[in-house]
Amino acid sequence: MLSLLQLYRDAFGGLPQRTWLLCTAAFLNRCGSMVVPLLGPYLKRDFAFTPDQAGWVIGLYGIGAMIGSWLGGRLTDRIGPVRLQVLALGSSALWMLLMTQFHSAFAVVAAVFVLGIVNDAFRPGSNTAAALSAPLPLRRKALSLNRFALNLGWAFGPTIGGYLVLHCGYSWMFVVDGATCGLAALWLAVRLRGWNPLPPPQPADGPTHHGQPLRDPHFRALMTANLCVLLAFMQYFTTGPRVFVDQGYSEAHVGWILAINPILIVLGEMPIVHALQRRRPLPIVALGAAIVGLGYLAMLLPLGLSAIVLAMLVVAVGELLQMPMLGSYVNDIAPDHARGTYNGAYSVNFTMALVVAPIAGGYLYEHAGATALWTSCGVLGVVAALLFLRAQSSAPATSVPTAQP
Repeated sequence: MLSLLQLYRDAFGGLPQRTWLLCTAAFLNRCGSMVVPLLGPYLKRDFAFTPDQAGWVIGLYGIGAMIGSWLGGRLTDRIGPVRLQVLALGSSALWMLLMTQFHSAFAVVAAVFVLGIVNDAFRPGSNTAAALSAPLPLRRKALSLNRFALNLGWAFGPTIGGYLVLHCGYSWMFVVDGATCGLAALWLAVRLRGWNPLPPPQPADGPTHHGQPLRDPHFRALMTANLCVLLAFMQYFTTGPRVFVDQGYSEAHVGWILAINPILIVLGEMPIVHALQRRRPLPIVALGAAIVGLGYLAMLLPLGLSAIVLAMLVVAVGELLQMPMLGSYVNDIAPDHARGTYNGAYSVNFTMALVVAPIAGGYLYEHAGATALWTSCGVLGVVAALLFLRAQSSAPATSVPTAQP
């Protein structure tokens, strides 16, 4: 027990106060996140959308999020990561409050697209600020703490949202989600006043793709592999909630199911990242991708709710290994003058999956059933692992694991 406590103390120790302030804002923002994970049941209950139709609407949110991530990355390198976050979070707060006044299907669908733009512009600024908030040897730990804060908030958001919509109605999820966005914006504006680091100018020399992630062949290889695993991973909070509701579980049950993943991430990510600090990242990323895919195969076990819980636990273990390592590695290979742009492109990869995953998942579930959906997730995870291992061969010579002293 003492050694376990020491591991947690070491895992969380050493980071500057600025990092903790930034991560507090990330937590405040994410602890109210309930609109996106409950969007599928909301569209079913209030507008009678089929799984296929709901998938297209959630995919439309993803298209908006792609635009928002790209704009957020570009703006981060121009106005600074803190100012970008305040702008994005404030816009999200106002827009979610406005969405309580939209009552037609057409208006809600259009509003979901705009929500994707303003909501996901926050992510590149958050990652970039976390990476810049700590000394280089502590970068991986700072980025992991940021993910810790986001997942800790995610453990609260959908769970509270499930009970909230059950007892108060779906409009309240927009009010609460918007309020936490506004609170996070206010926190950053007050507590991080005076700290908003701008990137250095672009150097005259360097490779032709310097500062342009989409022209970087190694980055493209990483994002191709990441897209595969994300298409599987995102099913648990896009098509998954609809599957669980159709299987007889209430929105409150769904909220608890969705909370399993972030709770395990909160408990395990920082110690695992600390323990693996001197390991090469890409082999660990590949292993995590394979575990994510294989975890979904547990859904096929004839164990009812126990199979779902087991699947969520295994998928979370894969995420523990894959996502924090890849996020810090992207910041390792990103040039200093374009860190926001690289983080923006990395976020676009996530939101691209958010476009495709609900559409493909909803279609597959409606026309082929849950078994085909979960089997496809398993295959995608294994394919992603192989692609990550292949990308290792094109890694730049300067990319090394970020080790703590």
